Amino acid sequence: MPMPRALLCSLAPLALLWPAIAGGGGRDDLVVLTPSAAVETEPVPSEGDAADDPAIWIHPEDPARSLVLGTDKKGGLHAYSLDGRCRQAISPGSRPNNVDILYGFDLAGRKVDLAIASVGKGGKAAGVKAWTIDPADGRLAELSEEETFRTFDGGVPYGICTYRSPRDGANYVFVTDREGVVEQYRLEAATDGGPGIRATRVRAFRVGSQAEGIVADRERGRLYIGEEDVGIWEYGAEPGDGEARRAVARVGEHGLAADVEGLAIYYGRDGKGYLLASSQGNSTLVVYDRSGDHAYVATIDPKPGMAEDIDETDGLDVTNERTSSRFPNGFLVVQDGKCTGRQNFKLFAWDEVAGGRLLVDPKDSAR
Repeated sequence: MPMPRALLCSLAPLALLWPAIAGGGGRDDLVVLTPSAAVETEPVPSEGDAADDPAIWIHPEDPARSLVLGTDKKGGLHAYSLDGRCRQAISPGSRPNNVDILYGFDLAGRKVDLAIASVGKGGKAAGVKAWTIDPADGRLAELSEEETFRTFDGGVPYGICTYRSPRDGANYVFVTDREGVVEQYRLEAATDGGPGIRATRVRAFRVGSQAEGIVADRERGRLYIGEEDVGIWEYGAEPGDGEARRAVARVGEHGLAADVEGLAIYYGRDGKGYLLASSQGNSTLVVYDRSGDHAYVATIDPKPGMAEDIDETDGLDVTNERTSSRFPNGFLVVQDGKCTGRQNFKLFAWDEVAGGRLLVDPKDSAR
């Protein structure tokens, strides 16, 4: 049976030294936090391995009306309210894999928020697709029935993230493919003044092997990529930053287990915060400092409360913005890859995830 849509449950935070998480390798001491989900979404319609990646959209005037967007990679894009109910299902044949948000894009003379996804895995319309998000009611609308633009010379994109440069305000999208190639595109409004987007490839490089999880730090101008069997790499996010990189973490260190999947950034003030990574091989999330040497901070090992345990997570997202009364200090959302019945997404109150060990630095929406 499908599980309840919205669940309020207590956190049982543990901060302890643990020799190793099964399958993670190594004997490093780990700080382990064990929250339980506060809310779970309605399941995606497709059977099997279908749900993949979530993204959080913050409503510009009423944060309690914010949305979680979730992909059904066998179907379409879904928009959930913060109580887990599916508000809208759109583009059922697009087969989106990963999704991200781009706020305040200048489109046909007006500022709009966009949901942007890699689409067409196994289908005919491979590329990147965009939807506008209506600030009045949170409804999504397609910019075009076709893909917004093609990537990899017609190949299928895999991971995706958006980025607005703090240097000049230019908008970009990064995409990865299953061969470990990364492309960066500058996004601009169509030159004819219509509602479309013009994408220009400005950079391409190879990570090494298969990579999906990708996230850009919009304040620091850094890019993080999860090479699934190897670890996490840091690059510059600007088009001229080339292929220079450094290792953030390697599989086998601090319980990080292949596959390295979704990546997300918890933004704190003054450059503080965290980089979160899905360690799919042992069904945990690993937390690193956002800046500096990206030191290991903690391991999040979600436990069942009124909901099931969470296993084999693909994508995740996190926000420090105050939203609903249930999430006054922001929240974490993760895909659950091994549910009873069809897959879904689960939401955790950030202050309960933190468990007294992680930074809780909420902010009010400034949009």
